[in-house]
Amino acid sequence: MPIHIDFFHPARLAVVVARGVVTGEDISEGIRQMLASGAMHYRKLVDISSPSSPMSEEDIERIAIFMRSQPNAASRGPVAFLISPGRAADQAVRFAKMTEGERPVKVFHSLHEARKWLEQQPVGTL
Repeated sequence: MPIHIDFFHPARLAVVVARGVVTGEDISEGIRQMLASGAMHYRKLVDISSPSSPMSEEDIERIAIFMRSQPNAASRGPVAFLISPGRAADQAVRFAKMTEGERPVKVFHSLHEARKWLEQQPVGTL
């Protein structure tokens, strides 16, 4: 699976790593894992720094709509996207801008800076 998620429950942190070609079904499965683990309110580090397949505007919007429709959507925790230049980076920036009013979200080129920012963010509420 091109999306791997590690949950660090004591720290209320989820690290999501996407590599290679990522499909809409892969993203849906990742979201299901987050929901099943009860970690939607956790801080999230989403690493899409290695090349991955581009998603359409419709896919990005569909993900945002799906996330908003979930129970306790307002309690989603902060998200730090780790990116490198390219189309996936553009998509992360668009998704961040589309959802920035819903919870803290920021895009980074440095893992150190992303982790530092996340540590300063409060965990969402249940």
